[in-house]
Amino acid sequence: MKKISLLAIAVCLILNSCSSDDLVKNNDKEINTEQTTKNKESQELTNLYNEILELSLVNSQTCNNPKDWAFTAIGSKSCGGPKKYIPYSLKTNTVDFLNKVKNYTNKQSEFNTKWEVVSICDVIRVPKLVDCVNGKATLVYEETQKEEEQNLKNLYNEIVTLSLVNSQTCSNPENWHFTAIGVKSCGGPEKYIPYSLTIDKTVFFEKIETYNNAQRNFNTKWSINSICDVVPAPIGIDCVNGKATLLYETDFTEEKQNLENLYNEIITFSQVNSKTCNNPEDWAFTTIGIKPCGGPEKYIPYSLVINKATFLTMIDSYNDLENKFNQKWGMSSTCDTPPVPTSIECMNGKAMLSYK
Repeated sequence: MKKISLLAIAVCLILNSCSSDDLVKNNDKEINTEQTTKNKESQELTNLYNEILELSLVNSQTCNNPKDWAFTAIGSKSCGGPKKYIPYSLKTNTVDFLNKVKNYTNKQSEFNTKWEVVSICDVIRVPKLVDCVNGKATLVYEETQKEEEQNLKNLYNEIVTLSLVNSQTCSNPENWHFTAIGVKSCGGPEKYIPYSLTIDKTVFFEKIETYNNAQRNFNTKWSINSICDVVPAPIGIDCVNGKATLLYETDFTEEKQNLENLYNEIITFSQVNSKTCNNPEDWAFTTIGIKPCGGPEKYIPYSLVINKATFLTMIDSYNDLENKFNQKWGMSSTCDTPPVPTSIECMNGKAMLSYK
């Protein structure tokens, strides 16, 4: 009886052992099958991606004009968002290309879900545009734009330093000139800057040309927009507090108007237009103004009842301002001497200069 029990136990152990071995073998077989399926699907994704790259023409077509290219998102990260961006030629079959990209992205999303793929959940940078670099379509990002913009600023600062406008004292405007610099996106110069005539003008203008070309390319590359107003051109240079300063038509007009206003104040103060002239002995005359080539500009009558000292001080101020105005703006005039009046006459109640 004891022998029969031991035999039964042995048979049971053998049967259980066989069952466990079969289970392990089945599990290994299932794992191998899953891995094979996963590898196959992964390879299919790789093949489809390679088809897309080939259709994009990025590796086969020379990039000469960035406007012939665009970019698109492709793929799907397991935690969401595109996997990357790729450039593609607008000369390809864009409908077929973008359909394949969409198909690839959907398949990768399904693959990630099915196989529980894990990925880093960082946000993929979005390109700003496509540029041609050594004949190859290349994605360009915002930091590249900022870097190129800073390079432009650095070059501009070099030019300003070379101009000596911030380091050389301006004591004579004739030692300075000005030039246009920069290129607005809609055409025309960006601004004007003064420069000393003592610098190496060849090097200076070469740098300006380099800057202009770089800014023109920058505007085109990054589709920069600007106000299309015309930047006013200076009409001269003046030394203001020792610094070379650009002069504009508006400055000329304003200063000329200030002179006219002061002249009108002097005429009003003289009472020539407000006081009736009954006796010529109550009046006198004086010079006023400075002609560019020297000498008085004219003579005017004035009443002797006014404050003569104040009146003549006003005339001195006017003469000084006009003399500076003439020098600053390079004014010219006939160099004839105005006739000197001999006396004052009262004509119809108005004081008039007499040349008899």
